[in-house]
Parts: sequence; structure tokens; C-alpha cells
Amino acid sequence: MGRKRRDEDQPPTENGHRSHRGRRLAVLLALAGGAVYLVRRNQRKAELDEGIWHEAPASTAPTA
Repeated sequence: MGRKRRDEDQPPTENGHRSHRGRRLAVLLALAGGAVYLVRRNQRKAELDEGIWHEAPASTAPTA
């Protein structure tokens, strides 16, 4: 776990508040990654449903 930072560790910005840009960026990247994961997972499921995976395999044995 990370250490807690004191107020003197980071200088305040112009209006007296510290920037939360890093946290916002991390949240946005996490949300984007989750969206990409869900889209790819749904595409894989659709390919399996539409593909040949549910059909019986072709017979290679001769019928003599």
C-alpha cells in the first residue's frame, strides 16, 4: 500500500487545491479498459454463436 502524503509534500496550485488530474486519468483509463474488454468479450461470444462451432464435425471416414 502506498504511503499517505502530507500537505507539505505537494505544493498547492493557484487556487489552493491540489490537482486531481492523475486520479481522473486513472479512472478514465480504467473505464476505457473495461469498455474495451466488454466489447471484445461480446464479439467473441457472437463469433462463437455465428460460427461453425455448434455444427457437427465433418466426417473424414469413408462410407464404404
